[in-house]
This record gives sequence, structure tokens and C-alpha cells, in this order.
Amino acid sequence: MDRRGFLVASAAAAVAAACAAPQRELLDEFAGREIALEPGGPRTTTTAPPAEADTGGSTDDTAATVGSDPDGTPFDVPEADIPGLSFVAEAVGATVTAYADNALTQPIADFANPIASGGPLAFLVDEFDGLDRFRVLLPTRPNGSFGWVDSADVELFRHNFDIRVELDAFTLTLFERDVAIFETTVGVARDNAPTPLGRYYTTELIQPIAPHSVYGAYAYGLSGYSETFEEFAGGPAQLGIHGTNDPDTLGSNVSSGCIRLHNDDIRLLVEQIGLPVGVPVEVV
Repeated sequence: MDRRGFLVASAAAAVAAACAAPQRELLDEFAGREIALEPGGPRTTTTAPPAEADTGGSTDDTAATVGSDPDGTPFDVPEADIPGLSFVAEAVGATVTAYADNALTQPIADFANPIASGGPLAFLVDEFDGLDRFRVLLPTRPNGSFGWVDSADVELFRHNFDIRVELDAFTLTLFERDVAIFETTVGVARDNAPTPLGRYYTTELIQPIAPHSVYGAYAYGLSGYSETFEEFAGGPAQLGIHGTNDPDTLGSNVSSGCIRLHNDDIRLLVEQIGLPVGVPVEVV
């Protein structure tokens, strides 16, 4: 079977804003090497953010207006945009506090904006409490942690992408509007340092300066962390999806937790499709 394949045609998203430069390493067995990083590729959304509550205007295919939608969101989303719909809450201030309850009375963590890499702080929205509070997946340990954030602290964006990684099959599949549009062979973690199963999201996009970096052409940071390592190469053992300078390792158990793609594939995700921050990633 071919290493990768397009399953259906997909429109490429436009390049929007650049991500900032991280000063720490993503998890990999090569992370002990010093790797300089510079601003990377695009952070884009496939549609405009929801309109304000007092607009009262009509909607089109690229704008969501406030309403009562059957999918559980407090927005009236065009029917064509409901399949695979995800909302991303991006911080607008210097910090965002996450709370244990939707009354916002029990703070559990403060998150700095920008994040350690210099990129914007973003959360994947899991649930809405009207327009005022959002339950979000948190980019912290333990994996799968949730918290509530105040809508005043974030700006909402939406897209229709999600990723599924099947470790035993060594495959990564990209979906758009619940339709598989791209599949490729990946390298996954070794048995003694497995990638934790679960649901994550892309938190940042970085680009190594060196053209033949062990992280390949680009790397997406994930909201999850190794359950084998508390620290790795001076960093918090964050998981990632990244390219590789050793494509012969694809289709094998090779990493310390990250998902490796061929450089052609990670470039396609970044430069042609324009995957945004906040894409759900299911690891099974």
C-alpha cells in the first residue's frame, strides 16, 4: 500500500498568521540535541468566528450567528458547517483562569498567554453554558483534564477538521466535515514509552530552522503529555505530531511518544491544508 493517499478532494485553507518561536523541545528520543527554532507556519480558521449576540443579522456559509442550534452550541451554525464542527477558544489577555465548575467559583489553574513557545494560548471547547462560560479541554496534566473558562477571556473560532491516529495500524487520518480526506503511514512510540491513548488537540505550530531537523519541516504540539516521562530533555515531555529526518522509520515503533510523519505530509497539512491550532486528535 502507498505510504499516503488522498481520499477525497479538499480545499486548501489560506495562510493567516504566523506562530511564534518556541524555546523548548517537543518530546522525542532525539530531544537531547540542541535544535534552534524560528516562527513557523500558519494558524488559520476555516470559517469566521461567531458573530456577536446583538447582530441579529442573517448568516451565510462563513459566519455563525447567535441562536439555539440543535448541536448544543449557543450559535445558529449553517447546516453545511455542522459535521465535524469544533470551536476553539483563544485567549485575548495575558492569562486565562480555568475553573472546576460552570459557576466559575473554584479556580483550578491559571494559563499564561502567550504559551511557553510564544504562540497564542488556545483551548478546544467541549461544552457551552450559554454565551458566558465554556468547558474546555486543558493543555495540562493529567491528560484529559477539563475546566470552565469565562467567555470574556477568550475569542471563539471554529473549523471542521479532526485527526485520528491508529497506533497499531501506524496510520494518521485527517477528516474534514466528518469525511476522511487524507491518510498516511506514521511512526509511533516504542513499547517502553507508549503514546497515551485519548483525545487531545493541537496547541501550537512550530518550524525548526535547520532544514533536516529531527522534527522535520514542522511540528504541531499536542495538549497531551507522556505518562512515562515527567520531564524529557529539559521540557515537560509534551507530545507532538511532527516531521522526521529519517523517513525509513515510518511504519514502526520508534519514538518516545510523538507521532512522526514524512516531511512531505507535514508540509501538506501546514502549507496546503492549513490545519489550525485547536484540531481534535484522537489517539487509539
